[in-house]
Amino acid sequence: MKTDKISPTFCALPWLHLSSRPDGKMRTCCTSNASSVQDPDSSKKVGGGEVGVVKNDDGVPANFNHTSLADAWNSDYMRNVRKMMLRGEKPAPCLKCYKEEEAGHLSKRNWETNYWLKRYDLFDMAKETAEDGSIDPKIRYIDLRMGTKCQLACVMCSPHDSSGWIKEWQSIYPQLQNKNLQKSQAWENKGRNDGASYNWHKNNPRFWKELMEQIPHMYQLYFAGGESLIIDEHYDLLEECIRQGYAKNIELRYNSNAVEWRDDLFDLWAEFKRVRFHYSIDAHGEHNDYIRYPTQWAHQEKVFHLLDNTAPQVEVTTATTIMALNVAYIPEFVKWKVDQNFKKINKWPLGAGGINMHFAYWPPQLNLKVLPAHIKQKISDKYENEFYPWIDENWHRFTGVQELGIDKATFDQNPYGIKRYQGIINFMNSEDWSQRLPEMKEWINVINQQRNWGNKFPQVFPILAEIL
Repeated sequence: MKTDKISPTFCALPWLHLSSRPDGKMRTCCTSNASSVQDPDSSKKVGGGEVGVVKNDDGVPANFNHTSLADAWNSDYMRNVRKMMLRGEKPAPCLKCYKEEEAGHLSKRNWETNYWLKRYDLFDMAKETAEDGSIDPKIRYIDLRMGTKCQLACVMCSPHDSSGWIKEWQSIYPQLQNKNLQKSQAWENKGRNDGASYNWHKNNPRFWKELMEQIPHMYQLYFAGGESLIIDEHYDLLEECIRQGYAKNIELRYNSNAVEWRDDLFDLWAEFKRVRFHYSIDAHGEHNDYIRYPTQWAHQEKVFHLLDNTAPQVEVTTATTIMALNVAYIPEFVKWKVDQNFKKINKWPLGAGGINMHFAYWPPQLNLKVLPAHIKQKISDKYENEFYPWIDENWHRFTGVQELGIDKATFDQNPYGIKRYQGIINFMNSEDWSQRLPEMKEWINVINQQRNWGNKFPQVFPILAEIL
């Protein structure tokens, strides 16, 4: 395709990457579904709520159960995404990132494109794109979510992503009264729609053959939830990469709760070029225990220190989900993290030596935009009057800053540092979704009742206590 520059709406991922849902549906990237949820009224979903799901040419969602990698890669859907980006337009699957950027937050599009620009000539890829938007089927980066097997039932999760939610969902869902809440928490046909299955990765020889054919081109394998560290096929794939001699060329990436793993995991990791481990922790202490139920902070804290002492090729960051419940308590988490004097967790420039984070868009009742204006003001004031001054005073203590000789001006300008915290507040205040407060209240109350938590919520989240 003729082009003399990369457009301002360009993202590297449609030229490099495919992503899966736990039910086998293919996506343009792991956050593109969130582009469906850009309105406080969840009935107004862009693309029927599946805007980020790659479609076959007949309009049916592409799924690893019945769609080949090659067919999805150059489907009308993917070709149109590439063409729109090259024209400087904003494809519907990508609205989430563009909207975050408008609020001053560093989006996935921003950091992924910056990451891949250092490894591939993306301008050449754009020029090599055919007029119809097709490109050679060489997948450098694939996101695999092999089913929903998981030990946890996080407050913002559901049976769509965690088997740990199934039993409680069966008890909770019949109790829900709010119509919008019923819609957002629905799990129709146990997720088996359009040929989807949470066992798509099992007894699927075509998929595994196609994936193995892509391994020579592969730079990054990304594993996420369910919980990959307890899924057998994750280990099978690592062993196969090692057996075929490609592991030394491949980077592994994880989003993981790190509750448990196979004893030989670190030995397998040693065979790969690099490991990027994003530890799914959303807050400090009892805040995290409430959100990421039924984890226990004492155990997760031990895991932090274990990960901090892994081999040099293992990079460790947090993967903190920013939502209505924890936004007010992110300062406490960052302060705890800095006080630990970790050697490598979010070592500069990652998270500017602090933490890494992303927004929760689903379930919508926990989106931080739902909070009422006066609580948003309390949180904004806490950041402005307490957190930012603390960062200004303690910036030199952030992981890797002194070791690498980072000066104050460089620290202040890092897009993952104070600018990103300001982006959180800007994003929170950018829209009023408080019409969903009744859903948030009902959701918290029914979970408290289900888990016999009594008055735990106001004790753990005092800033949010009046919501109940």
